[in-house]
Amino acid sequence: MSKEIRKYDFALSWPDVEDVPFINWLQRECKVRGMSFLQIHDGNVSRIINKLDNREIIISFLLDMNATYNIPDDLYAKLSYAVKDNDGTVLDDPDDAKVAIDKSITHFAFQKADIPTPFTIIIRNWQPDKFKLTKAQKEKLGRPFVIKPANGFGRFGVVTDAVWNVKKIAEARKFNSGDNFLLQEKIEPVLFGEKLGWFRVYHIYNEVIPMWWHPVLGEYEHLTFKEMVKFKLFPVVQITRKISQITRMDWFSTEIAFYKNGKNIMPSVIDYVNDQCDVDIQSQFRFAPPDHVVEHIAVKMVDSAWRMQNDLELHDHNRVWFAE
Repeated sequence: MSKEIRKYDFALSWPDVEDVPFINWLQRECKVRGMSFLQIHDGNVSRIINKLDNREIIISFLLDMNATYNIPDDLYAKLSYAVKDNDGTVLDDPDDAKVAIDKSITHFAFQKADIPTPFTIIIRNWQPDKFKLTKAQKEKLGRPFVIKPANGFGRFGVVTDAVWNVKKIAEARKFNSGDNFLLQEKIEPVLFGEKLGWFRVYHIYNEVIPMWWHPVLGEYEHLTFKEMVKFKLFPVVQITRKISQITRMDWFSTEIAFYKNGKNIMPSVIDYVNDQCDVDIQSQFRFAPPDHVVEHIAVKMVDSAWRMQNDLELHDHNRVWFAE
């Protein structure tokens, strides 16, 4: 007699078993819709992969919050592929995420699509540390400039006050010598009223959630429609949608800053695509997104999974969600 296959409607990859509001909201929304929920963590990820490979379980939808695709043998990356290979949906699709999060790839895709970015020089991992910038490159980069790893996250390995010093650049590359690195023009944001013109924007299944964000303090504030109109911030939405179309990513964040170019105020994408966004909450951590934003995202994720599994159309095509 064949063994019964266990099916999970919604799974979450999260390294630790802990009491986190975001996870609680996911579980609550699954329960409301009669969906089974599975958390995959460090203690069971190997076992779950084996069960998927042996067709002992089926995962219809996986929210990946832990895969690192540029690390060989990463278990959570293997998990995402195991779900995809068994016809499950992964948020985000591992093949799309693997490409999109590499800034040395997305930079050229953005250029081709006329998405504004800072002037950038890419140093390939095989290039020697003793390379020299040309006079023209130095002039375009300005001083100071920014150094960042192509596959970095959470601002790890980022140098925001670099100068034209080969030794300093070589030192920055030690963060991950196997990665490509970007040297970028430093964008100085303008002020809109008393707020810095820097935005961290979340995108989840065709919905754009724009937030003011301070690159030094790390503080979030949900943008209002009134502010969008008053300061003419529509490029924040337009650029985010274009990024989604180009990268095919459904769940990501991006950073967009406005700077003065002559007499004009122009947008520039600073941090291209982050696939595993911050879902801590502001009431617990000062430098986290607002609670209502994170709860809204959890609801949206589960509802979208439920709709896919019931052959229903997804809601909110090209919606922008503002603060009330």
